[in-house]
Amino acid sequence: MTSLSVAGAVEAPLVTGDRTCGMRELLARARPVASADHATVVSGADGYRASIPLDDLARGSLDDGRLTIPSGLTLCWNVKDVVRVEVTVGKQPDDVPEKPPH
Repeated sequence: MTSLSVAGAVEAPLVTGDRTCGMRELLARARPVASADHATVVSGADGYRASIPLDDLARGSLDDGRLTIPSGLTLCWNVKDVVRVEVTVGKQPDDVPEKPPH
């Protein structure tokens, strides 16, 4: 069973086996610090990374490890096989194209 970790700029880093959950609830459990405004979501399958504003990420949900963000800026934020969420202050380098195709 693959686990999911939430770490970085949080008060309560966590690791869970539950990869089917609402991101708002998961972030609330980890308690991002006040200055945190992004999170880098990492895929275990291929290491793909997407740096997503926390407000957008909080609208998302995980279904068996697949992140879906309704009405997200790009479908490139819908990361498969999520294993880590690294909460950050500011956008971090990622694999999302500068001008996403969708």
